[in-house]
Amino acid sequence: MVVLTLALAAIQMEVMPIATIKSKMIDEMSGIAKSRKYNDTYWVHNDSGDSARIFAIHKNGKLIKPNQSRYEGIKLEGATNFDWEDIAIEGDTIYVSDCGDNLNFRSDLCVYVIKEPNPEQDTSVKDVKKIRVAYPDKTDTSSWHFDCESLGVYKGTLYFITKWRAGRSKVPGLGASIYCLKNPSYDKVNVLTKLDTNEDIGGWVTACDISPNGKEITLLTQFPNQSIQIFDLTKGSKILHHPIKQFKFFGAKQCEALCYDSPTSFVFGNEQSEIFQLGK
Repeated sequence: MVVLTLALAAIQMEVMPIATIKSKMIDEMSGIAKSRKYNDTYWVHNDSGDSARIFAIHKNGKLIKPNQSRYEGIKLEGATNFDWEDIAIEGDTIYVSDCGDNLNFRSDLCVYVIKEPNPEQDTSVKDVKKIRVAYPDKTDTSSWHFDCESLGVYKGTLYFITKWRAGRSKVPGLGASIYCLKNPSYDKVNVLTKLDTNEDIGGWVTACDISPNGKEITLLTQFPNQSIQIFDLTKGSKILHHPIKQFKFFGAKQCEALCYDSPTSFVFGNEQSEIFQLGK
């Protein structure tokens, strides 16, 4: 296995997958998060169009499941997959973000919260909580800047990165904004706090994760430029303006999933079921 390094950030390099997910049920991977509890276990989910379920896999792409003939993933009872776009984990809590908004019309954005199931025993989760969220700056006349495919969590605070569209259309834009939510409530709609905006971050932000020490937030960008960018999360109103490191690459197809694999490395994947690894 070859682990590429961010020391080569000045060079745009072709990346090669280290594995391919073997289950046909995972056919449009849109998020990945590494378990803190189970060894070599990564939680993933499909994009919109699938049911409300998650899957556990090993880094080699093998599905982790109970020893039974019929298995359809771990269902989140009472949840809906309108447009699931990212998954995050902290401790033994999993957060699934249903904040995709391709056409800029949704008013039902939410994050589902569950205790991490046992991937070798469980087929459903009954205790599913729901955090409803809204943007403070979205109006009926807003530009299409509120499609969100990226969720990170640190010490209970949720971070959302939006991907912009040009004007009021589905055409890709280059900007992004970062919002946060502290002390989320399950009883009301939570209005997010806007932290920063960068009108040209280089590409659509399709995933993010926060470093184990909470000091960095790392973004995965897709079209028109594929990259992984590491930002200083302590920069307040300038978080998105000065990347600490950046790695540009090509050949990874439609990448939409990213997580820290260790304090110094990442695992990321695409909707074509391929898995990649990259080290700092």
